[in-house]
Amino acid sequence: MNLLVLSTLSCILDNVTPFLIQYISRYVYTRKRYDVELWVELKKLKDEMSKLSIVDEFAKYAKLQRKRNQLESILNENRNQRQSWLMKQQLLLTYGFRILNGTLILLLLYMYKREPVIILSEGVLWPIEKFLSWPCQHENAISLLAWLMIVRLGISACKKLHAPKIVS
Repeated sequence: MNLLVLSTLSCILDNVTPFLIQYISRYVYTRKRYDVELWVELKKLKDEMSKLSIVDEFAKYAKLQRKRNQLESILNENRNQRQSWLMKQQLLLTYGFRILNGTLILLLLYMYKREPVIILSEGVLWPIEKFLSWPCQHENAISLLAWLMIVRLGISACKKLHAPKIVS
């Protein structure tokens, strides 16, 4: 029973973990206080610029425009750095987990290749019982290899079923 739960959980986590990593990392890498202060200052500059007439007070307007451009470039640079760091962290964590999970699956396959995951009553798997119990050679059983394929196919079918449909 532990082998059934462990292998099923491993396959499910392999598909769920990238979404969890993305959600958590977006929460962790939100805008910093410094960026929020810059946004407030930029909003004040925009309000001040909207009150000025370009024709009558061109020098003051140009000075505010240069300051606004400088703030926008700083904010864009900070955003780009934060996004690149976020992507690097997400890729590192996602592929690191996939490597660990793959290693776990390979270890399970090596250790339990002759053990059945599920033993069913006689005749339930009749036409394909030899295929489903292949490495373990146990009658009316599902081997770990077959179980991993079944779970992965089931998860991919569920993902396709619940995937958002794009209308063109």
